[in-house]
Amino acid sequence: MQARNIIEEKITQWLGRQGVADAPVRLDYPEEQAHGDYATNIALLVAKRLHKSSRDTAEEIKAFLLDGKIPFIRDISVAGPGFINIFFTQTEFITYLTTLLEDPEKVVPATKLKNKKIMVEFAHPNTHKEMHIGHMRTLITGEALSRLLEAVGATVFRANYQGDIGLHVAKAMYGVEKLLQERKQTLADIAGLSNTAKAHFLGEAYARGSRDYDTEKEAVDHINRELYGKTGQHWGQYQETRQWSLDYYDDFYTRFYTHFDKLFFESEMVERGKKIVEEHVADYEQSRRVADSEQSRRVFEKSEGAVVFPGEKYGLHTRVFVTGAGIPTYEGKDIGNAYAEYEAFPFDTNVHVVANEQTGYFQVVFKALSLLDPEKFGESMYHLPMGMVQLTDPSAHSASSGRAGSSQSGGQAGQARKISSRTGDVLTVDWLIDEVKDRVYELMTDPSTGSGQGLGGEDRDAVAEEIAIGAIKYSVLKVGATQNVAFSIESSVSMDGDSGPYLQYTYARTQSILRRAKEEGIVAGDLGGQNFHTKPEEEALLKTLYRFGDVVQESAQNYSPNILCTYLFSLAKLYNLFYQNVPILKESGELRDLRLRLTAATGAIMKRGLSLLGIKAPEKM
Repeated sequence: MQARNIIEEKITQWLGRQGVADAPVRLDYPEEQAHGDYATNIALLVAKRLHKSSRDTAEEIKAFLLDGKIPFIRDISVAGPGFINIFFTQTEFITYLTTLLEDPEKVVPATKLKNKKIMVEFAHPNTHKEMHIGHMRTLITGEALSRLLEAVGATVFRANYQGDIGLHVAKAMYGVEKLLQERKQTLADIAGLSNTAKAHFLGEAYARGSRDYDTEKEAVDHINRELYGKTGQHWGQYQETRQWSLDYYDDFYTRFYTHFDKLFFESEMVERGKKIVEEHVADYEQSRRVADSEQSRRVFEKSEGAVVFPGEKYGLHTRVFVTGAGIPTYEGKDIGNAYAEYEAFPFDTNVHVVANEQTGYFQVVFKALSLLDPEKFGESMYHLPMGMVQLTDPSAHSASSGRAGSSQSGGQAGQARKISSRTGDVLTVDWLIDEVKDRVYELMTDPSTGSGQGLGGEDRDAVAEEIAIGAIKYSVLKVGATQNVAFSIESSVSMDGDSGPYLQYTYARTQSILRRAKEEGIVAGDLGGQNFHTKPEEEALLKTLYRFGDVVQESAQNYSPNILCTYLFSLAKLYNLFYQNVPILKESGELRDLRLRLTAATGAIMKRGLSLLGIKAPEKM
């Protein structure tokens, strides 16, 4: 059992003896390490119930813990009105260090999420469009969240629900037809191009269909009906171009080190969603003759020929689920998708990683689902709202799109202009990767950086790719999910600040030192049972490394990869300060052993932590 759990259990035991059985005990890290290794304010929370002062309550808890002779507790102090600060022995940190080096996964504790079945639904790019940076944020966050949940013992199912039918697809198919005619090309001509080029062609086609829609509405709507009916001359072209989109997206999933257990498609939910909705429509003329249990299943209502969910009854918006023409809306199809996802993976929780602009939408859909099937969907549906991605570089533009993702904006501060994929003017993910990667190559060839030494050819290209993807991912993940991301290409690759490459370089530095030690025949000895007169830099590293498991636990339970990002940046800064001020290989004996172990442990945590964020750690930079 972890030290945290032992202390929390002991304090809970003391509270129980005082007749307080429902007060949650929480241990936190003090803002300054000098104030203890753990702290709790439990005495302030329960003092009134015990009819004692909070200070006296804290002193009694302190005495109880010390009387228990917990081996890893060195001292306990009471501060202010009753804050309890707990100090650990050095042996506890050294033992942890040894465990960490044996297996970094052992130091991540199982949590209340252990064995929970969690579906993470993310990415959601619509077919027949290029992937924009809004989809990128959900893709990056969803993968990191999946890895964090797996690390604390949850069983995770990665799902991707994609819009592959609807008016946007009909517009794209109309545009495909027009562009091929004007350019005197055939679909086969486009099929021979790269996945990226085919996606760009579809993006142009969608923009063309959107521009012409006002004057060609009848033609586009006809295509839309054909696609829903799976008939007509456009059906074969639709199937081929849909596959182009899926192949294009697969390339990005590979580059971002993610995968999906199942792809769900809007086209597959048309009939299913419509059927479920229409089976639960209220019939007021017969309602008096329907049993209460049956009437409770009447979730939807008829309104002017359409089927709606009466959201006002629940303090929400009323939304159409099936149109008067009998076509299910996105809401209606999402009902079918919820059941399909549950059949594929009977989840305890389904986390939808989607733009915060869809919050109102999800409130309505989740409420409808909870009424349809409270056992499956009553408490299991969760929306993780994502903020916008705002590019601050002067050359950037802005874009927004559908369910997937987030809106984006760019340009100089205060001068961003709002545009959309309807015009074909979007910030695509492949554009951004290329821009960041070009900047990485510049840094690798800049003599002043010292980077890229000994890297050439294929290895150099592979490392540049890992650094670029790391730069992009970290820039997104270090910001809380609900907040907007101010993305700067220049800052994303900075070797001095809070960036992915800075963390990757810190890992590469630890590996360089370990390689030099191996070349010199230096092998670190066992640290067990020894006491060290540590320098402040060593003490800070020991204590920060000790927190890794708790940080992963907190990041997973709060669906907040940014918590882990903050920790890794802090660890990197502490290690680089240690590296600058404390000799490692020049030392001898037990101190050299400790410093080599600290270096190895820092490397292990940096690599494991970056992996949980979906970022690779190059051995050399």
